[in-house]
Amino acid sequence: MSRLPRIYLKEAAYFITCRGEHNETIFKDGEDYKMFLDLMKKYQEQYGIKVFAFCLMPDHLHLLVEMEKTADGQEAPSREPPSRSQAISDFMHDLNNNYTKYFNGRYNRKGHLFRERFKSALVEKESSLLKMTAYLHLNPQRSGLVDDAGAYPYSSYQMYLYDQDANQQDLSFMRQAVAEALGLLNNKNYAEFIQELTPEDGHVIHKRLQRGGILGSEDFIKRVKEAVDAYQASGEVQKYEIEDRKNARLYYAVGGLVLILLAGAGGVFFISIKRPLPVAVQPVSAPAESKLDNFRANEWQIKLTPFSGTGESGDILSFAEGRFVSAKLNAMGFPSTNYSVYIQDNKKVIWETLQSSPGGTASWRGEVENDTMSGVLSLRETGKAPQDFSFVSIGQRRKIQ
Repeated sequence: MSRLPRIYLKEAAYFITCRGEHNETIFKDGEDYKMFLDLMKKYQEQYGIKVFAFCLMPDHLHLLVEMEKTADGQEAPSREPPSRSQAISDFMHDLNNNYTKYFNGRYNRKGHLFRERFKSALVEKESSLLKMTAYLHLNPQRSGLVDDAGAYPYSSYQMYLYDQDANQQDLSFMRQAVAEALGLLNNKNYAEFIQELTPEDGHVIHKRLQRGGILGSEDFIKRVKEAVDAYQASGEVQKYEIEDRKNARLYYAVGGLVLILLAGAGGVFFISIKRPLPVAVQPVSAPAESKLDNFRANEWQIKLTPFSGTGESGDILSFAEGRFVSAKLNAMGFPSTNYSVYIQDNKKVIWETLQSSPGGTASWRGEVENDTMSGVLSLRETGKAPQDFSFVSIGQRRKIQ
């Protein structure tokens, strides 16, 4: 699949492929698949990504997605020429990064799990969206994992057959997108439609993806190429490609730091190619830097409140030397972990991390403003019902260095 610049086009979707490093297995059992889908649900909501279809294979995965809104919650622009689709890049970064943390913690491994850069292709929704869902859903059958693609439990095929129970996963967040795709059938049956995709049709799709990374009508392909030419001529794509490679190296070298670089861009998600781009990293003022120093230097005493409203408990959080520790969860077997942190609008500290152990996972997200920390903890322990908590700080104490 050729590398197209990450641009946004109205009425176009992205077909995304991620593979394990050196074709390594990235999903070993049902718990792994479930964790990836839980994270996908979380980040598609955060970044405004519409998920039309997915297929998770043992050593790779496919997603068919569309960008609905910018990272600041605004509707995605419909203007031409196109702008960089930063939300999709950030969505995939956080999804793969946090799944890697979970996988490494569970299987006691280190290093990156996915190949450095996910591959993507632009798909015209009107002419090719349904074909791409069929191509994606048939992947397990083509690969010989199952005789009937409809029986594969780790794809969205069952959603298209109105048989979500067979998937044993809550995919309700996809309902609107699936309905939109099925609306293109013109009252046909999806099971019959997908059977109409012959091996020759699949081969043609595969070749089109390999040759140009564009799937759609001739008019759509022409429009994409013209938009890409204009975007490349502006010089901004080269700047972003350099930043992408630099950020990827930083991700593998220092873990969470890349999130600071990406999230620190503030509103730089949709910039017309006719305008000069602001710098990629938002400057941090001295007072803001002081907030980060205070954040790291203190232990935070917090009160955890279950969403059920009963059974409050206390905890102590620390962020020293780039490692996050929860005293309560540490006693439960959850080790320290890396965390990402950045300053929003030069005043609010935002942090996030995912802890994993053989006994489960704990996803944390918090913010600090006016010396008060608040946030959410999602705890998933093996063999137990999911537990979700809100938390707020009740005090600080400076750590002895």
